[in-house]
Amino acid sequence: MAFEAGQVIGEYEIVRVLGSGGHGSVYEAKHLISQRPEALKVLRPEQTDTPEMTERFRREIQLLGSLNHPNIARLHNAFYFDEQLVMIMELVEGENLRSRSLRMRIPIRHLVDFAAEVVSALDYAHQAGVVHRDIKPSNIMVGANGSVKLLDFGIATKERATDLTATGSFIGSPTHMSPEQFRGERATAQSDFYSLGVTLYELIAGQPPLQGANTYELMMAHIHKVPVSLSTLRPDIPAHLSNVIDRALAKDPARKFVTAAEFLAELRLHNVAASTEGTTETPAPSWQRISTDEFNKQPSSGVASLPLEPVIRTLAAYIGPIAKVVVNRLAKQYGDLDKIYTEASKHIENDADRQKFLRSRPR
Repeated sequence: MAFEAGQVIGEYEIVRVLGSGGHGSVYEAKHLISQRPEALKVLRPEQTDTPEMTERFRREIQLLGSLNHPNIARLHNAFYFDEQLVMIMELVEGENLRSRSLRMRIPIRHLVDFAAEVVSALDYAHQAGVVHRDIKPSNIMVGANGSVKLLDFGIATKERATDLTATGSFIGSPTHMSPEQFRGERATAQSDFYSLGVTLYELIAGQPPLQGANTYELMMAHIHKVPVSLSTLRPDIPAHLSNVIDRALAKDPARKFVTAAEFLAELRLHNVAASTEGTTETPAPSWQRISTDEFNKQPSSGVASLPLEPVIRTLAAYIGPIAKVVVNRLAKQYGDLDKIYTEASKHIENDADRQKFLRSRPR
C-alpha cells in the first residue's frame, strides 16, 4: 500500500516518503493530536499478499515491542489500516553510516564510538534472545546529537524461534552476511559480530574485506576465504583495532568474540589507547553492489523444462540457501540433469552426504 503526503492513516497524517526498501516503505508522519513526528512503516504493495512477509512484519513489530534500549529505534504503536499492518516507530533525524561515509571522511575514533553503541544495542538484544541478522551501514543511523540508533529488525529472529526462511531461499544482505547464514545455519550473536566486522572493515579500508564478481563468488569468499588483515591495507591503523576487526571476521571459532560484552570491551580499549594519538580518518569507500536477484530469479527459458526444484531442495539440506544459485548456474552451463547432479555434489564436503545426494537423483 502506497501513501501520499496529507493522507490520514488512523491517527497519523503522512508528511513525506523517507525511503523504500526491498520489502517495506517508510514515511514521516505526525500524530494528529500530539503533532509528534513519527516514522510510519508498511509493507510494499507487492508484499502484502505474501503470507510469509506479512508474518515476518508481524514478528518485527513484536520483537521491537519487546526491546527498550537507547541505541535501538523504539516501537511506539502498531495497528491495522484497511486490513494492512502499520508500524509506528521513533523518527530518527540524521543519516545512516553509508550516507555519511559518502559525504565525509569519518574520524576512526568516531567510527569506533558508533560501533561501540551498535555492540551495546546488540548486547541488549542478544540477552533478550534476539539476533538482528542484517547489520550493515545503511541500518546504522547517526542522529543529530551524534548517538547511534540500530534500525530494521525486519529479518531479526529469536534464537529459539521457528525460522520463516524456506528451504533453499535467501534472506539478508550478501555483502555483509556471515558464513553460517550463507550455509543456511541458524544465525547467532557471532553472525551479527561478523556483519559489524564487515561494516567496520569496509569503512576503514575503503573496500570490502571480501569481494566477488557475482553473488556466488561472494558467497564462496565469505564461506572459505580469510580477509587480508586491515593493518596490511592501512598500516596507519593501530594494531589493536585491526586485531579486533580480524576477530569479528574470524573463521576459527576459537578466535571469535563469544559475547557482545567482550567485543565492546575491546572497542572501548582501543579508543582509550587512541585518545592520545592523532586523528585518522576513513577513506572514500568503494561500495560493492551485489543484488540478491540471483537467488530469487527463475531459470532462463532454455532450462525451464528441467525439474530443478527437487535438486535445489535436496542440495539445500546439505549446503543451505546457496543451493539455488549453484543449481541455476549449473543448469545454464550444462542443461543436463545428470551432469547437474554430478557437479552439484562437488559442493557437499562430507563424502557420505555427497553419495546420498547423488542417490536421490530420480531414475
